Amino acid sequence: MALFRTLSRTPSAKLSAAALSTLFLLCESSAAVAATPQTADRTAIHEVDVTNMPATKEGQPTVAVNPRNPKNLVFVSTIFPPSPGLEPVDGGCFLAYSNDRGDTWTQVPWPLGDAAPKCGEPSVAFDAKGTVYVDNNQVSSGLDANLVNHNQVAKSTDGGRSWSDPVSTPLLLGGAPKMRVDVATGKVYAVAGAAWEYPSAVSVSADGGKTFSSDSRVIPGPMPCIEVAPGIPLVCGYPGREIAVYDGILVSASQEADKPVNFHVSRDDGKTWTNTTVDDGQGTPVAAGTGALVPTPGLGAAADPVPWVAADTSHRGRFAVMVPRDSNTLEVYVTSNAGKTWTGPSTIATPNAQRPAIDFGSNGDLGVMWRTTTGDAFSVVSFDHGRTFSDPVQVNQVTEPVGEMGPPGDRWSGITIAGGYAYVTWADGRNDSSLDSIISRVPLKLYRKSAH
Repeated sequence: MALFRTLSRTPSAKLSAAALSTLFLLCESSAAVAATPQTADRTAIHEVDVTNMPATKEGQPTVAVNPRNPKNLVFVSTIFPPSPGLEPVDGGCFLAYSNDRGDTWTQVPWPLGDAAPKCGEPSVAFDAKGTVYVDNNQVSSGLDANLVNHNQVAKSTDGGRSWSDPVSTPLLLGGAPKMRVDVATGKVYAVAGAAWEYPSAVSVSADGGKTFSSDSRVIPGPMPCIEVAPGIPLVCGYPGREIAVYDGILVSASQEADKPVNFHVSRDDGKTWTNTTVDDGQGTPVAAGTGALVPTPGLGAAADPVPWVAADTSHRGRFAVMVPRDSNTLEVYVTSNAGKTWTGPSTIATPNAQRPAIDFGSNGDLGVMWRTTTGDAFSVVSFDHGRTFSDPVQVNQVTEPVGEMGPPGDRWSGITIAGGYAYVTWADGRNDSSLDSIISRVPLKLYRKSAH
């Protein structure tokens, strides 16, 4: 596909610049408490409004960095009409690439295909060889059409300039899906619905996204059921379950109120799972997360189900699990042996937090970000694999309007560590928009100055 818009997004004086699944799901509100952000050397943070389309609502941005060329980034987000629009706009999701670490961006057409006229819930990931994959829900207007729509995957071998036609997975449209790529094996893991919307399941490609496993492998965990529309079966489970994978070890985590946090491990691409309990390193099980970041099944719109998970690609078997606690704190627990033993918690104060994210860099640095209900975004980094974290760094220069925060079309934020930087992505209402999707490039040295 040809390029069609070059976006020269440079900082201003501010430093700046799902489908019907959105109708059903998990209601959430904000968390609270206090942290002391770092303010020194803030001019080193490069903040860009990548989408900058005031007439529409662009949310839940994700960025991926090419391991073969760390200057090459690919960025995706949703495109919705302003509220009360419950479906994405006609056409593709937002897709752009950069060859200068995010200083400037070139938008390209989304590889939508002809299965459905709209694009929902995009995500993006590179493999170790520099091939980049995007996935999305096929979205149509009306319930009947969406009941048979699927999750699909496309790829680019030239850094995001041109894209293959999408390949439909056997997974049905699902809320908040997040594709993952195992950088050790090259396998691609799509995540969406085993049935329409729920429960979350994986389908795996071992041939570079050309084909996917024909079965939908359900991720274990609680299966609460709700009625989303008269005349169709109840939907059960949580949509958008988080997975992490490295070198053939696939994991997820789950929780139920008043029960311990569970850790699920598969060594056969989700065909079978071993279930264990996360503990504090002293044998005490970790209680289910609490507070306003814990989603509740019900009518509303999906957001990330908790807990969140991340895979350390510098050490086989090391994974992090992040649990919200009492609306003001995030707890991080780490295993170095795929759930046999644990350390933690490392605690992070997260005032007024919304849509946190966690991810490891390729050398084992662990980043956590969150945005707030008051229009700011923060991040911390651990340089010892999650045992301790830096003080928070505020990654936006100026507090911005919150905009139409939340679903539909704004289910998550993100953090990616690569090439000496943390790339933090979120959405806010700057430039008189409903939502624009933003990225900040933060030198890791800013976090090292306050690392504990």
